[in-house]
Amino acid sequence: MTVETQTPEIALDEQLGLVISNETTVKVLIYLVERAGSPKEIADGLNLKTPNVSHHVKKLLRMNLIELVEEKVVRSAIQHIYRAVVRPIMSDEEWEKLDIAEQQRYSVWIVQLILIDLAKSFSANLFDARTNNHLSRTPMVVDEQGVDEVASIQKRALEETIQAEANSAERMVESGERGINLIAVMMCFELPEPSAGLARVDPESTPDSL
Repeated sequence: MTVETQTPEIALDEQLGLVISNETTVKVLIYLVERAGSPKEIADGLNLKTPNVSHHVKKLLRMNLIELVEEKVVRSAIQHIYRAVVRPIMSDEEWEKLDIAEQQRYSVWIVQLILIDLAKSFSANLFDARTNNHLSRTPMVVDEQGVDEVASIQKRALEETIQAEANSAERMVESGERGINLIAVMMCFELPEPSAGLARVDPESTPDSL
């Protein structure tokens, strides 16, 4: 039986802090991104106590990061099955139809997924395992045209990244090589004031500081 629930939304400016405020919360969300499960199944999978997991499930449910997808009877008890909310990829036209609150909700979700990916990579000691990895942060001051130019550069980079994945798939079919799980992240967003701190951390260049 599939069910729908209505939960009060948590303020968008609180969500990022809440999702990373507790290691168990992150672990539970990662579990539900990868598969659906009940609090007991999650607890068994993560070697945690069910009441503790239930607390974090309720927390994620309040943030609308997970949803109740099924209720089933197990040994005369009702078992609630949850999964992470997966939002679809949107076209530019679909994005423009959203109001600012809806756009921010979607953006917060993407950032949360990035944080989950980072947590998994660091936990497995993989983030800096390769010498050709890339990590950069580039504060800028640009005019309106500059914003368009940077956004266009990143859009082209996305298209080339997707093509690189397709090329890899073709090569792996022929070679039988095992695929490498890779995540590529790009962001471009406005700040209310100039940023400070480390500007770039790139293995192929000397770090710059502001």
